[in-house]
Amino acid sequence: MKHIYLFTLLTIFSLPLFAQETVTFSGYNGSGSILSVNATSNVNQTITIVFEDTDIIQNFYTQFQNSIFMYGGLDTDAGGFQGAPDFNDLSNQPELVLIDADNNAQPNTYSITINLAQHYASVPNGTTVYGLNLLFQNQFGGGGNNQTLDLYIDLADAPKDDTLSVSEVLDSNTVSYFNNTLTLNNFQGPTVISVYDVSGKRVKKINTLSDMQRQTINLELPNPGLYIVTVASEFSTQTLKIISR
Repeated sequence: MKHIYLFTLLTIFSLPLFAQETVTFSGYNGSGSILSVNATSNVNQTITIVFEDTDIIQNFYTQFQNSIFMYGGLDTDAGGFQGAPDFNDLSNQPELVLIDADNNAQPNTYSITINLAQHYASVPNGTTVYGLNLLFQNQFGGGGNNQTLDLYIDLADAPKDDTLSVSEVLDSNTVSYFNNTLTLNNFQGPTVISVYDVSGKRVKKINTLSDMQRQTINLELPNPGLYIVTVASEFSTQTLKIISR
């Protein structure tokens, strides 16, 4: 596999019970030319991508930005960035949301959960995919400090297949939040709900057995503020940011 590694970036794996993996670009400050992380997942599996910008003004401008955009494409025998949209077309680029409390205090950290095979549908099924070429842009588009350097996720080599049943299950599961109540749709079997405060400390864990199409759970959070909630079942992990009042 054809990749350059200039420094080690943190890769975090989810609990063994769940298939979903989180890959993290940690400590980005604009240095180097090609920054790469390794993943154990392949193109057909849903992954969570986390990006941490440690200098929110000079190298990549994310000050006051509640979201950023991911310009990317699949790495195949035909080359990198396969299936990528137009560089200036932010509407067709996946959007990462801010997952820390203050967009004016560095670092700024963003996250997205995505199935790459489904998102890059224009790349034919059966194409061997080696990785994901990507960079991040802010709302002002590319150029200067409005974008990062080129980044890379080195995936486990696999033929692309966006028809896998697990992907269909992941797409059918949704989580919503309103007025301290979490609503789960189409989660089946043992489900673990974890709530984290902005420092990353888990403040609540709920084990539930989902045996209905729709289930509501009162979170009863200890204090008002921003929290990150993950809902994990055998085939799916969903993450969302909530504000408790």
